[in-house]
Amino acid sequence: MKRRLILLIAPILLLTGCWDLKQLSQTTYVSALGVDYVNNEFVLYVQVLDFATIGKSEQGSSGAEGPNTWVGKGKGPTFAKAWNDLYNSTQQRTLFGQISSVVFKEAALGKKQVAESLDTFERFVDARLTPWIYTTKEPIDKIFAVEPMLPNSPIMTLLHLPNGNYEQHSLISPMKLVEFAALINEPSTSIIVPTLGLNDELWKKDDENMPMLNVNGAFLFYKGKQPQWLSKDDLKGLRWVDRNTERTPLALNEKNGKIKALLPIEDPIIKIHSKVNKSGVPKFNMNIKVHATVTQLNSKVSNKVLQNEAEKEIKKEIRTTFSKGISKKLDIFHLEEELYRNNYKSWKSITKKNKFQLTPKSLGTIKVKVTVTDREELE
Repeated sequence: MKRRLILLIAPILLLTGCWDLKQLSQTTYVSALGVDYVNNEFVLYVQVLDFATIGKSEQGSSGAEGPNTWVGKGKGPTFAKAWNDLYNSTQQRTLFGQISSVVFKEAALGKKQVAESLDTFERFVDARLTPWIYTTKEPIDKIFAVEPMLPNSPIMTLLHLPNGNYEQHSLISPMKLVEFAALINEPSTSIIVPTLGLNDELWKKDDENMPMLNVNGAFLFYKGKQPQWLSKDDLKGLRWVDRNTERTPLALNEKNGKIKALLPIEDPIIKIHSKVNKSGVPKFNMNIKVHATVTQLNSKVSNKVLQNEAEKEIKKEIRTTFSKGISKKLDIFHLEEELYRNNYKSWKSITKKNKFQLTPKSLGTIKVKVTVTDREELE
């Protein structure tokens, strides 16, 4: 009998326990991190969400409380000091493993500040490189205080979940921090990091204007120089050359500025070819194919006319955006990377003699093929 009892008890002693298990209510989980640089000091912001509120909102409870969002701040002469300063005022154990986005203020985008931020972030045990990365010109605490629409989970904003909006309205592709960290030291790559802005004029709640997040442009990192900002309008041509583009609207206007037609464009197929002449000067030609549907048509025109006008408009947007980049010595369309990946010998020869430099003549022919399908044909 004793032997049987011992055999039953012995395996129980080998089981691991959960003595150090912490309750959700005993832990603060950081959902977003903001990085600013003021008076030679790092200023870090954290967004903390109430998991109880998230649970109620996701269940769709009609009596759910509004989002319960807290914003904290720490500062110090180094990124690590500022990070640790956050612990001075948190009231309980704080974990950073749940961060889904990192936002850099314009002042923190210097080469030194970005390098130190990435290096220190990677060294923290519970921090990961999986969050989205953004830039902003707005106060970070205001970005973090934005509420979602309706009684949704507080994570239902562009800050945490940008893909849903981008799939419907592609312009500037969202970027993961791990991708940014991998590309920042590449010799030929330009990095385009979307910028979050605030707009309180478009949405109201009970007659009160509500600030909403939007992507209003991007900072471009190129060859270790100070990043430069371009607006959303400056970057309109980027969507036709970005292989991540899923769906984006193209408006065709009359001469008086009124809309003639609105064409949602989907899944562009892009091919870029580089040629280097005998003098070692590269030229890039583009071949783009897109499919469009007609959702708004205010003039009686054929699909053939729409196709021709759409092709002209896409070419125009590409060249306009390219010129904006040239004026700031930026490679918006990653043309140097195309040469580096597909014609390394020529790239090496060019960069050995002097720095790779795009000119207005670097962009050669642009061939665009638009296939237009109206709703009746789809149905």
